Amino acid sequence: MGNTKITWAVTALLVHVVSATGVNPFIVGGVPATLGEFPAQVGIHIGPTVFCGGTILNSNHILTAGSCVLDGQNNLIAANQMQVRAGVITIDATNPTTQVDRVFVHPHYNPFTFENDIAILRTTTAFTFPETAQPHIAPVELNHKIVPENSECEVAGWNWQAGSTTTALQRLLVSIYPRAYCNQVYNGMIQRQMICSTTASQNQALCVANRGGGLYYGRQLSGIASFGFGCGANNTAVFTQIRYYEQWIQQQFARTDNPPPGPTPMPGIGGGSTMLNLSMVALLLATIIITLVR
Repeated sequence: MGNTKITWAVTALLVHVVSATGVNPFIVGGVPATLGEFPAQVGIHIGPTVFCGGTILNSNHILTAGSCVLDGQNNLIAANQMQVRAGVITIDATNPTTQVDRVFVHPHYNPFTFENDIAILRTTTAFTFPETAQPHIAPVELNHKIVPENSECEVAGWNWQAGSTTTALQRLLVSIYPRAYCNQVYNGMIQRQMICSTTASQNQALCVANRGGGLYYGRQLSGIASFGFGCGANNTAVFTQIRYYEQWIQQQFARTDNPPPGPTPMPGIGGGSTMLNLSMVALLLATIIITLVR
C-alpha cells in the first residue's frame, strides 16, 4: 500500500511539472462552439506562456483550478500576472481583458494528488451581463447533484498556445467514466471529490490549456478540469467535483483579506518557506520507488 501511495505522488508531481510548461495546449477532436453556448467560459492568461480556462460565478468572481495559479515551486502567482478574457468565443490580441485583484486557493489543495484542486479569482472590475435572450457572457449555474456514470457531458476550451494570434472556442462531448475504471487508469488516486470523463475515441481528449475549465452536465457546471490531459494519448480526464465545494465557494465571496504571492505549504514536504522544486521532489520520490521495487 505504501508503494502505491508513493506512485500516486510521483504521477501527480510529474503531471504538475509538465502542466506548468503549457505543452500541448489543445482540445483534440472538438468542434467549434457557437455564440451563447458557453457564456460563463473565460480564458485566463497567466504570464506570457500559461493559459487556463475558468468559469464566471458572478459579477466579479471566476472559478478555476488551484493548479492554474501556483507555479512549479508551489508559489502563489501574483494576481497582477493574470488577465481574464470573457464574453468572447475567439481569443485574439484585440480582446479586452479584465485584471485580477485577488486569488483564493483552497487551503487544502495538494499539488501531489490534486485533491481540492480549486481556486477563485476576484476581478478588479465587475462584468456586465446583458439582458438578451442568449448573451455570450453570463454567470454559470452550479450543479448540486451527483452526475451518474456514463452520462453525456460537455467541456469547452480554446486551442491556445504561446504565439497564437486567433483562437476559437471549441466544445467536446464526453461521458462520465466509471470511478472503478478511472482508478485503474490512475493507480487508485481518484478521490471522492473527483469525477472522470472519457471520450468515444482516442483521437478526442483534453489538453493542458483546458485546465481550470468546466465540465457541463445539462448546461450546469459539475466539474473543474484538474489533470489527465493526454491530448489524444490518453482520453481520460479528471475533474474536481463542484458539489463538494459549494460552501467554500460562497465563503470566498465575502473574504476581505488579500493572500500575497509567494510560497505556500506543500503537503508532505514542509511549511510555506520551502523553495524545493517540484521536479526535484519527483526525482527523489522516483528514486525511492526504484529502491523499493528492487
